[in-house]
Amino acid sequence: MVRYIIKRVLAVVPVFILVAFLSFALVSIYPGDFFTAGMMGAAYSGQDPHAWHRAAQIQAGIDKSFFVQFLVWLRNVVFYGNFGVSLSGAPLSRVLFSPSSGLYWTLLITGLALFVSWLFGIPLGIIAALRHKKLSDFSISLFTYLGISAPPFALAWMFFYIMYKWINPLIINGGVWGPVDYKLINAPMSATKLGSYAVHLIPIVLITAAPLFASIVRYMKLNLQDVLPSLYLKTARAKGVPEWRVVWKHATRNALNPLISLFGIMLPSLLTGSLIASRLLGYPEFGMFFIDGIARQNQPVITACLLFYCSFLIVGNLLADLMLAVLDPRIRYD
Repeated sequence: MVRYIIKRVLAVVPVFILVAFLSFALVSIYPGDFFTAGMMGAAYSGQDPHAWHRAAQIQAGIDKSFFVQFLVWLRNVVFYGNFGVSLSGAPLSRVLFSPSSGLYWTLLITGLALFVSWLFGIPLGIIAALRHKKLSDFSISLFTYLGISAPPFALAWMFFYIMYKWINPLIINGGVWGPVDYKLINAPMSATKLGSYAVHLIPIVLITAAPLFASIVRYMKLNLQDVLPSLYLKTARAKGVPEWRVVWKHATRNALNPLISLFGIMLPSLLTGSLIASRLLGYPEFGMFFIDGIARQNQPVITACLLFYCSFLIVGNLLADLMLAVLDPRIRYD
C-alpha cells in the first residue's frame, strides 16, 4: 500500500510540470500583454509608445525568451511558493490569498458541496436501487432529475423568487444576499453574525451540489443494480450472511468502485456551478478573479489561476486513485 501511494504521488510530478508548462504557454501565445492597452496613453502624453512598452516589459521581466521566463517562474513556484508579481505591482501570492480574490470562498463552497453530494447521494442511491420501482425510488428519481436538468443559475433564480415572494423582499430590492445578512455586514464578529454566515452558505452549497448529487445518486443506483444479481452475493446469502451485511459490506463496496474512479472528473462541474451560483448570490468568486485577469491580460494572474484549476483536478484524480486502492485491495500496480 505504501509503495503504491508513493508511486502515485511521484507520478503526479511530471503531470504537474506538464500542466504548468501548458498553462504558461497558453498565456504566452496570447497576442499583446498587460501593457499593450497603455501604449495609447503613452502616445497621448508625447512618449514613444513602442519605447514605453519595451521599457515596461523589461521592468516587469517579460522581455526574456519564453523558456527562460517559464523556468524562472517554475523554480519560484516549486521552491519558494512565489507566483511572482502581478503586473499591477502587487505581490501575486498576497493577491491570490487575499479575501478579494475569492479563493477561500471557492474552496469552502466547493468542499462543502462535494461533502454534501457524497454524504446524501450514496445512501439515497442505495435506497433507490433496493426499492426499485417503488414510491421511495420514484421520489428520489424526481429530485435527481430536477438536479440534473436544472442548471445552477435556474436554481439560484428559483431561490431568489422564493425569498422575494415569501421571506424578505428587501434581499432582492437591496440587491444583496452575499455571505452574511446585510444588517450585519459592518457589525463585529459575534455568534449571531457567525450563524448568519452559516445560514447564507446553505443555499449556495445546495445549488452548487445539486448536479453532482444527482449524478452520484444515479450512478450509485445503476452500479448497485448491476452488482446485486452477482453470484458471489447469492453465495453469501446461501451461507447465512445477513442481508444488511451482504448489501452494505459486499455489494455497496464493489458498486462504489466505478463511482470513485469518476471523482476527479466530477470536480469541474462543481467549479462551474460554484462560479455561477457565487456570481448570482453575491459571493466573492475566484473564477471572476480569473476572468478579470484575462480581461486585463495580466499574465502572472492568468497563469497562477490556470495552475490552480489544473492542480485541483490533478489532486482530485490522485485522491480517487488512493481511495480506490483503500476500498479495493485487488487494485495494485507494480
